[in-house]
Amino acid sequence: MIDSIDNAIEILKEKDQAPNTRLDALLVIVDQFESKYFPLFEEILKDPQEHPDIRSGVALALGKISGEKPFEILKPFCRDNNPTVRNYVICALGMTHQEAAAPLLIQALKDKNNAIFASASEALGELGHKAIPYLIDLLTNGADDARCVAAWQLGELHSIDSVPALVETIRREKNVSVIALCIWALGEIGFRSEDVIEILTEAKKKSEPDVRLRAETAMKKIVRFSN
Repeated sequence: MIDSIDNAIEILKEKDQAPNTRLDALLVIVDQFESKYFPLFEEILKDPQEHPDIRSGVALALGKISGEKPFEILKPFCRDNNPTVRNYVICALGMTHQEAAAPLLIQALKDKNNAIFASASEALGELGHKAIPYLIDLLTNGADDARCVAAWQLGELHSIDSVPALVETIRREKNVSVIALCIWALGEIGFRSEDVIEILTEAKKKSEPDVRLRAETAMKKIVRFSN
């Protein structure tokens, strides 16, 4: 039984303890966290001989603590050689709610590991409105799968500022998935303008069923929001 914070720290330091026991100790430390424990967490993350589950647990603990200091500790490990650790670091970066995490998360969308791509997508949403300028840029300049993420998150964040970029992307885009998600995002945002109504009216006439359906749904949402 872990009966004190000092006991928890000793257990976390002991590599011969079972990983689950050490993770239980980590939870105790996070619940009673003080800044003096940051060096211990950083030391564990830096140790290549440390169990990946423990390094991953520490990454998530830093994300839960949130703020600038956890971000600075996590930042060097967003390209860690261990994919499990890398994945949890990406998740934790979003949890820190630091705007400076956005470029790192966008870079992580290029990772060939699907789990890391998914984590980076979700983590961008965790940043909230701080991520919007980066998502708008990604919508214009990213690869197709990353642009789909950008459209999706801009819709989730109800970003009115992104409406011109979404409309312009629909106008010039060839990739049906990107178009469909941009249309969906316009519906989620619910902002009514001449450009939005015009682009959705055009989309309703397209040959692709998914584009037509999403345009019809988005139009209904926008009309409902504006009444």
